[in-house]
Amino acid sequence: MNDFLLLIAGVPLGILASYSYEFVKSKTDRMFDPIEMEGKWGELTSTPGERRCSMGEIRFDKRRGMWAFDGTNYHNDGRPFCHWITEASYLDKTTRTFHYIFSNTLVESGEKAYIGFGVVRFRREGRVWLPDRGFFISGNQGEQYRTHSMVSLDTIPTDQTAIREVFRSQLGLDHA
Repeated sequence: MNDFLLLIAGVPLGILASYSYEFVKSKTDRMFDPIEMEGKWGELTSTPGERRCSMGEIRFDKRRGMWAFDGTNYHNDGRPFCHWITEASYLDKTTRTFHYIFSNTLVESGEKAYIGFGVVRFRREGRVWLPDRGFFISGNQGEQYRTHSMVSLDTIPTDQTAIREVFRSQLGLDHA
């Protein structure tokens, strides 16, 4: 009879202990290892050539139920080349990488032209992980694998002169 009572008491205690462990673990992970990627970001590709700079915003899109990295890729003179939107994404908290699939709409034609994927890697700064570097590849004709920096921006300008100034002063493009 004692074994039966012990079993009846042990099952709820075991379930409670399991939930308590998961709750404490999730709180500890968030407290000790936060990833802060929300915000406006600029990218400078390491490959020389045209269209080296992009600017976009990472945010959690409640409507789509996912992290989104949407933005614009520019010609080096500040003219927009294409706009990209995130179609699907995954934030891997173990490897501290953000994976996203995007579609591009060319500015000149307004056509959805191609699909690509990208990865953002994080670096530890103080007690948080911030976007540091990344890479992407897309189905654009002649496109190749490109690595890029990630620079936090206060705002994303809309006029061509201000865009070129961000390229030069914040992203490090030397001939904008």
